[in-house]
Amino acid sequence: MTNTQRLDNVENELETVKQLLVSTASYAESSNSRLDRLVERQDLTQRQLDGLALSVQSMGEKIDRFVDKTDDFIDKTDDFIETTKARNAVLDGIILELRDNQVSTNAAVERLERILEQLLKPKE
Repeated sequence: MTNTQRLDNVENELETVKQLLVSTASYAESSNSRLDRLVERQDLTQRQLDGLALSVQSMGEKIDRFVDKTDDFIDKTDDFIETTKARNAVLDGIILELRDNQVSTNAAVERLERILEQLLKPKE
């Protein structure tokens, strides 16, 4: 092989290497560009996740306040029910006592009526 042929081979191989380097550089730039877009998307996703976390935390706090208010309402309602039951028991006792007094009063009135009838009866 002559020097000229060798030089042509080297030039051809250098051209091939040059094309491979250009191709590799282009691929690297494309990869870097894709990586940059991926990083941007990841940043956007992270911001969305952070916002979602704040929303979930806020919702959890609202739910906790709602549960606390509901518990307070239930406690007050239970107290009201117990107070009402106690008042009803007292009223039931009073009603029974009034009924007993009415029976006694009716019996006393009937007795007084009989006594009056006896007193007002003409003497024979």
